[in-house]
Amino acid sequence: MPHDSRSLMKPPPVCTFEQVFEEMLAQPDARVMDLVTTGGVVFDAQAKDSPRVGRFISLPHNNRIYPCCWGNTTNHMGKGEEGQRIGQYARPLAEWCQSQLAK
Repeated sequence: MPHDSRSLMKPPPVCTFEQVFEEMLAQPDARVMDLVTTGGVVFDAQAKDSPRVGRFISLPHNNRIYPCCWGNTTNHMGKGEEGQRIGQYARPLAEWCQSQLAK
């Protein structure tokens, strides 16, 4: 469920965080490689589970997507109210998931 106080992705992601996370777990090393951000940058992402913070998707530059941030354009990491941008990663992850579910 996204944070009400942060900007929402429009349109919303086509898959839930749980769907993306589970599809990522089915990949070698729980990693998806060679995705492309909405800005055209190639990236890899990895599904991780930590006893301290729970499930999250690890992104480049030590960025993360947590279940509570899925559907927002930013997460709750970093200083201040803005957080780190995640929408450019979430969109291709959700589209990748949709293609995996269609198989």
